[in-house]
Formats: sequence, C-alpha cells, structure tokens
Amino acid sequence: MPHLLKSPSETNILVVDDTPDNLRLLAKILESQGYIIRKSLKGRMALQAAARHPPDLILLDINMPDMNGYEVCQQLKASKTTDQIPIIFISALDQINDKLQAFELGGQDYITKPFQELEVLMRVKNQLLIKQQYQELIEQNQRLEHEIKERLKAEADVRELSITDELTGLYNRRGFFWLANQQFKIAQRTQIFCCLLFVDIDGLKQINDSLGHEIGDRMIVDTAQLLKQTFRDSDIVARLGGDEFVIFVPIWPKNTDEFYPRLQANINRFNQEHNYLYQISISVGMTQSALNENVSLETLIQEADRLMFEQKRLKRLLDR
Repeated sequence: MPHLLKSPSETNILVVDDTPDNLRLLAKILESQGYIIRKSLKGRMALQAAARHPPDLILLDINMPDMNGYEVCQQLKASKTTDQIPIIFISALDQINDKLQAFELGGQDYITKPFQELEVLMRVKNQLLIKQQYQELIEQNQRLEHEIKERLKAEADVRELSITDELTGLYNRRGFFWLANQQFKIAQRTQIFCCLLFVDIDGLKQINDSLGHEIGDRMIVDTAQLLKQTFRDSDIVARLGGDEFVIFVPIWPKNTDEFYPRLQANINRFNQEHNYLYQISISVGMTQSALNENVSLETLIQEADRLMFEQKRLKRLLDR
C-alpha cells in the first residue's frame, strides 16, 4: 500500500529569490498551508543551506545577482546530497528557450511571474507527490533487492546445510556433526552418558565388484533401514559415506549393552526373510563418554572407528 503524502508540517521547502517582497509573498502562501519554509536571497547561500539540511522541494528564481538560478540548479544536480531534490523555477522570463534551459538543467517545473497563489500550491503539491512516489519506488526496489538477496542466501544455506544423505535418507556427515555436537554438549552439561557406534558393512566391495554398484547401493539402503529400525528417533543415525555409518546415542548406564543383541537380531531376521543375493553383515565399534570426562566427539568417533576395525580384522582371521 502506498504511504500517505507527508503532512505540510513535515515538509521542508527552500525558497530562493533575490527580491525580498517575492520571498515574503511565497513564504506566506506556503506557510498558510503549514509548510516549513526556509528562505534565501542569494544562490550561494541557497547551495549551503540545501547541502546542510536538504529540503523536500526548492522554489528557485532565475534572475539573481552573483549566481543565477540556472547555475544554482546545475550545482544542486551535480551533488549527490541534493541531486534528487525537485526544483520549481519561478521567473518573469517567459520565453520558450528560458523554459527549455530550465528543464534541460534538471528543473521539474516552471512557474511564470506574476504567479497565482492556487497555481503555486497546486504545482508544489504535485511535485511533492511525484517525489514521494519516486521515493516509494526506490524503497520498493530496495526491499525487492533485499528479499532476493535473502532468498538467495536462504537457498545457499539450504544447500550448504543440507543434512540428509540422498541414497539412504539418513543424516549425512554434515547433518551428523551439526546435530551430534549439540547433543554431545547437552550430555556433558547434564552429565548423561552418551554412546557412539561406528558401523561398517562387511564385504561391500566384493558385492560392488561381482554384482555391480546398483546391488551394492541396495545393500547400503537395507543396512541403513536396519539401523534406523534398531535405534530410537532421538538417536542420531548417519551415513558418513561409502559403507560407513555412525550413531550417536544419549544413554543411561544400564542401557549400554542393549544395542548389539537388538541390532544383530534385526540383521538375522532380515537375512532370513529376504532371499537376496547377499547376506548383510556389519562390524561395529562402540565407545562411550564417562561423566565429567573431557573428550570431544571427534575423539569418540576415532576410538569407535579403531574398535570397529579391530572387530573386522578379527573376523577376517577367523574366516581363514
């Protein structure tokens, strides 16, 4: 919705005329409508006044000593501080060339002396309205540019903070660290044990090499679903990449050992119920933080990864 026109009491008009009688008459006409009027008898004084406190509108005489209205207008339009101020020329010069020069230099309107009170008021009001509409257009464009920038930034943030793995629907590496770091700090602050499991699929490379990556991807998805079924919604289950998964679980001490049997039971049930080209097998390493233990999430992951690798190495030895 457009804003209402500024009230006269909020509108500042600078009147420039070297004839005191004209200056007083114009000021009286405009002040009768409530406008705030500033007066100047000379062009240089007008330039200083406009630069110091830019008015909403300037009424400018042309024939003035030391600096005429054309020169004043030219300097006003050359300054970034005053170039957007609308200028109405008021002059006894009535030739078409005089008016053309006024408009070419940047004047918005031209009133010929002797002027009529109603005409002055109408033209002043018209220029103030045009200026406000122009200002609203600038503000609208600025808001639009801001909204576009915000939307582009939000879209970039969504891409940057995309937290789900495209293949499995689990959290990806970024999502895991973003969420798990928050939960890890809460667990340390509230002195709750937390547990971290590092999971690696056994034999995925052989599946990819012998049956193709499409079957390998199906094995990854099935494993992800088994992990999701085993753990609670409050646990953070993520795929770090390839055949590696990690799970962050805030736990109570009595629940520490319940993950293995539940996870293995789900895997066994899956292998019995699905006549696939493969049997799912995983190696798991688990660590947990003790109360008041000064460890980082990265440290827990490294330790769980090491324990998972030890379990995988032991399996290979037993298979020989």
